[in-house]
Amino acid sequence: MKIFLNNKWIDERLAKISIYDLSILRGFGVFDFLRTYNRKPFLLEEHINRFFRSLKTLQLKPAYNKNKIKEIIYQGIDLNKGSDLNIRIIQTGGVAEDGITPSQPNFAILFTKAISYPKTYYTKGIKIITTPYARIFPSAKTLNYTAGVLALLKAKRQNAVEALYVDDKYIYECITSNFFAVIKEKIYTPKDKILIGTVRNLVIKLAKKLNLPIIETKLKINQIKNFDEAFITASNKEIMPVVQINNLVIGDKQPGPITRKLLLEYKILTNQKAN
Repeated sequence: MKIFLNNKWIDERLAKISIYDLSILRGFGVFDFLRTYNRKPFLLEEHINRFFRSLKTLQLKPAYNKNKIKEIIYQGIDLNKGSDLNIRIIQTGGVAEDGITPSQPNFAILFTKAISYPKTYYTKGIKIITTPYARIFPSAKTLNYTAGVLALLKAKRQNAVEALYVDDKYIYECITSNFFAVIKEKIYTPKDKILIGTVRNLVIKLAKKLNLPIIETKLKINQIKNFDEAFITASNKEIMPVVQINNLVIGDKQPGPITRKLLLEYKILTNQKAN
């Protein structure tokens, strides 16, 4: 794959940055992630806007303006022929002489082949687990995923696909996705102390279009036993049904009607966007 790094197009195998970059020394930097459908970037404007919000939260000056980033993304799609792509925009804190102060950043846009999850994840649903954690800077999509990496390792050991961040009272979000629950035909999703996903926002719009009641609110852990359905959303996961949380089965342990309805509407939309 060809990637963009600091104003140059290079082979991904030749990409190098300093070992003293703050992204390595401190995990300091931001990124955003999107994908294409029929090689057209999906929700591009929303992802770039979120990338700039993340930069602002970490007090990083943008390496390029929004139009230039769009231009680079379209160039990268043209350069990397073939199937649909995952696209990752990254800006680091730069090389720090004192090991902690941000400086001239490294900026990269990575392109990789989009890989689909198993169809059974959507037809039969997935298991997720809970893990204690809440983002320190929820408005920023930062490079620091230490908690997420460890949580995902824990999830895999328990044959789960994702981990759901919780505290002693509330549900927040998953490692790389937002969380939704259905109780008595109403859809609920957390809104505080989470990274607001672009697909999350789209699903809220789709629910309203379908006249499905949807409420952004606090979800409590003790409500899990009342969930009739649950699902997670993300650019690479789309709308993925959840049928088990820890050892608790959700509904009748298969994707529910509201989840299926939203997933169908999402597929229709992405097919339209791709054509």
